[in-house]
Amino acid sequence: MKGKKIVTLLLTTLFTVSLLLSGCKKDTTNEEDKKPVEQNADKKDDNKDSKEKVTVEFWHGYTAEKTEVLNEMIANYEKQNPGVKINAKFVATGEEMLQKVQTALLSGQEPNMLWGYPTWTGVLESSGKLVDMGAIIDDELRNDMPKGLLEAGKYNGKIYSVPIEAGTLYLIYNKDMFAEAGIENPPTTWDELYETSKKLSNGERFGVWLPIAPNERTTWTFETFLWQNGQDVLNEEGNSIGFNNEKGLEALEFYTKMIKDGYAPTAVGQDPFIDKQVAMVYATQGAANAYINKYEMNVGVAMLPGKDKLATGLGSNHYFMFKSDDKVQQETLKFIKFMTTGENHAEWAIRAGYLPVSNSARESDKYKTFGEENPHMIEAAKALTYGIARPPIEEYPKLSTAISETIEKMAIGNMTVEEGMKQIADEANKIFK
Repeated sequence: MKGKKIVTLLLTTLFTVSLLLSGCKKDTTNEEDKKPVEQNADKKDDNKDSKEKVTVEFWHGYTAEKTEVLNEMIANYEKQNPGVKINAKFVATGEEMLQKVQTALLSGQEPNMLWGYPTWTGVLESSGKLVDMGAIIDDELRNDMPKGLLEAGKYNGKIYSVPIEAGTLYLIYNKDMFAEAGIENPPTTWDELYETSKKLSNGERFGVWLPIAPNERTTWTFETFLWQNGQDVLNEEGNSIGFNNEKGLEALEFYTKMIKDGYAPTAVGQDPFIDKQVAMVYATQGAANAYINKYEMNVGVAMLPGKDKLATGLGSNHYFMFKSDDKVQQETLKFIKFMTTGENHAEWAIRAGYLPVSNSARESDKYKTFGEENPHMIEAAKALTYGIARPPIEEYPKLSTAISETIEKMAIGNMTVEEGMKQIADEANKIFK
């Protein structure tokens, strides 16, 4: 009897080790599972519920409040898809997340799915492990998203990510100040923007805030003027700026003229719109939310004034996929579609405070009902149609700094527009060489 016990113990130990090595997650509370594997072979088909679930490892950087919403949605998804486990994990935020993902890629420990910024695409693609999502998403998902949003994840002609959240710049204006100045409607063109800003400026306040600090806020705002004037940040080859021409000079001239002529301030407080230093501001739906709900200001919102065309800047967060076995990739894609379309995505956008990235979410009954009480969000969502993304290249942060630093010098009169353009072009050549 003692010998039989030893044999049984050895068989059980070997079976347990084999399960650990193969990654199985068998339910050991079942007495049948404690028997040697040979005795359970004939019962394989009778124990379908004990099969291992497909696990999708998902890294994100959401706040605690957003994580709570995410976990609720994951629980709902797993209930609808009992064979799938979405293992969502907060890892880090911002550039720290990128650094951790790079480290994981080097050691082969990367997740199946990553939440991040499209500006990371060039760095992540260099690993050779990013999935070309443009090659695997179906037409239904592709056609459900505004072109500008989907192409925010485009790099070297391929789409490597799908948007999950979006924000956009639009015009936010103080209705009381407009009424005082006898202005009924917000400006729709550059000429109207100039004239409206002139009327709203009275020595104590300015018509509009166009940022000039040496940071990304300035570059992002200026880029909208480039796009509206039919120009791109980069040339077709992607190795220098694409606006070193007459139209680019015109955009620089108009942006800085508003400031030089005294219709936009050079010095502001933490938020010039809250401080009532300005009557108009280029800002996101998040700012509009705060002005309306937190500060109870009487504000209106509108599409940014255009010139050759309407255009605005997109800020978006994306889902990336890393290569793994086919089954995991299929399940990852299904979960991404669940999160980015229809009523599910409307729920996420509403509760997380973002704009919906898909038409099906924006047009859903849930979002329409939400929009009746939050019309400023509907206007921001409409602006996504005209949204353009910043270049998803590794060199972009340096280029952005060069642009914003030069704009500051031009705005305060230390440099002409022509000198500024030359400086931006020279800096770009150094960055891209």
